[in-house]
Amino acid sequence: MSHAQSKPDYNIVVDVDDDEPTLEFQDFATTNAQQGRMNVGGSSAPPPYQPPSSADAGNTTYSVWQVEYWAQFFNVDSRDVVQRTYLAVVPKDSFLDVYNANPDLWGTFWIPTSVIFAMFVTASLSQGIAEALAGSTHEYDFTMLTFAVFIIYAYVLVVGAIVYGATKYFGSHPGLMECFSVYGYSMAVWIPVSVLCVLPFNWFRWAMVAVGFASSGFFIMRSVNQIVSRSNGKLHQAIIPLLLVAHALLVVVFKFKFFSYSVSS
Repeated sequence: MSHAQSKPDYNIVVDVDDDEPTLEFQDFATTNAQQGRMNVGGSSAPPPYQPPSSADAGNTTYSVWQVEYWAQFFNVDSRDVVQRTYLAVVPKDSFLDVYNANPDLWGTFWIPTSVIFAMFVTASLSQGIAEALAGSTHEYDFTMLTFAVFIIYAYVLVVGAIVYGATKYFGSHPGLMECFSVYGYSMAVWIPVSVLCVLPFNWFRWAMVAVGFASSGFFIMRSVNQIVSRSNGKLHQAIIPLLLVAHALLVVVFKFKFFSYSVSS
């Protein structure tokens, strides 16, 4: 007799708890790339000014009365100064983003000094040529050199200090050297303007002065606006027009004192 053997049926039940956390896979490369792009496209305001750090010198803190304190502001080479001068003359990129990475006083001091020399030499040359063509004897006017020293250094230092005080009062966290550098480097465009204004065409001189005003004025307004934008106030609505007026007055002085000449009869 044959016996039929049946295999038992097994029912396997898997209970999946919906409350259990599920695995999620994240593409960190994509996330990091997106975060990088967000940082790049962030606020146009540069970070608050930070003076040069002395961490590399063993965390030594120098007093303003020590030579080592001021030496750190001259830790730049000619390539750095040329790059910053270019950004001041052709302000298509942010000057302060480059400057605040390594603040310097080299260009801040030497550029206005070079402008003083250039304006005196070219103005004397223009006057000498005009008097020679008229058959007159030329005498150098050294009061023009004294005036150039006074007006240019006063503009850089006094207006720069006013910008620093005003922006600091309204919480923009400026740096005094940062404000001086904006006005010091803004003088760079007047070196080529001085040379070109030797040409004896009054309309051409007016055109060159207009170019110098537009270039340096835009550089100053843009840089100061970046400093002002660090605060949430409306300071720029008051200070920007005032600075533009002060700059326009300086340019008028330049035109009639250094870029005009007359032959005395």
